[in-house]
Amino acid sequence: MFQKTLAFRIFFWFFTIFIGAFVFLPLLWLINTALKPSDSTFTLYFFTGKLTLDNIISILTNKTIMNYLKNSLLVSFLSSAAATLVSSFAAYSFSKFRYRGRKLIMGAFLMSQAFPQAILLLSIYLLMQKLGLLGSYWSLLISYVVFTLPVGTWTLKSYFDALPDSLIESAKMDGAGNLLIMARIIFPMAVPGMISIAIYGFVWSWNDLLYSMTLVTDPARRTLAPGLVMTFLGEASTNWAAMMSASVVAAIPVTIILCSFKGILSQDLPAEP
Repeated sequence: MFQKTLAFRIFFWFFTIFIGAFVFLPLLWLINTALKPSDSTFTLYFFTGKLTLDNIISILTNKTIMNYLKNSLLVSFLSSAAATLVSSFAAYSFSKFRYRGRKLIMGAFLMSQAFPQAILLLSIYLLMQKLGLLGSYWSLLISYVVFTLPVGTWTLKSYFDALPDSLIESAKMDGAGNLLIMARIIFPMAVPGMISIAIYGFVWSWNDLLYSMTLVTDPARRTLAPGLVMTFLGEASTNWAAMMSASVVAAIPVTIILCSFKGILSQDLPAEP
């Protein structure tokens, strides 16, 4: 049996502490800054000096920031649901059907991930402008679905490949059509993969700054990321206390949603014998 030497233990704990500090210290510093009074933002105390909830309360009572939060939740939920649904149908098609051009389309899905987002923005911007969707939520929804689709399709395809074709053949013999088979048999067996894609799509759209700032310029429709940048970052000064407080408030709904998804996912996974 492998023996853990003293040198290995020192090496293991050193890098565990180092990686933990690298990941969690910025988060703790963000919370610490959000809880400081505005005139103490640049003082170097870490949860030891005066702390206050005034900054967070001011964000929660700010109607503009809450509108940005509502817009982000709306766009993120809709884009996540749409991307998961479209990815499911595309993955089922690639996995269980054989038709001309199938491999070419699969390769195009994979190759689309090789292009930088900034380059694709040029063509997406012109396309949305010609379709009359520029400035609307539809431009964001379509963009987010497009970027989530390749990862979602290839991830779910691996789930569908593992399902035996005999299940589908048995359902067809009982008179079930393709839509009924997908809804009643295939999709329920791929729930863990679909939840993973939903989480991926939600986080991608929630954290996006480039597309949301470029495709939607109306302040009333602005999502959270560009809203915070346009509100608190300025050429002459930056309100770091308010920015950190808004970031803490913005993290609360995402944390709740991700924990809920994780709870659903753990219930769907089979228990270990």
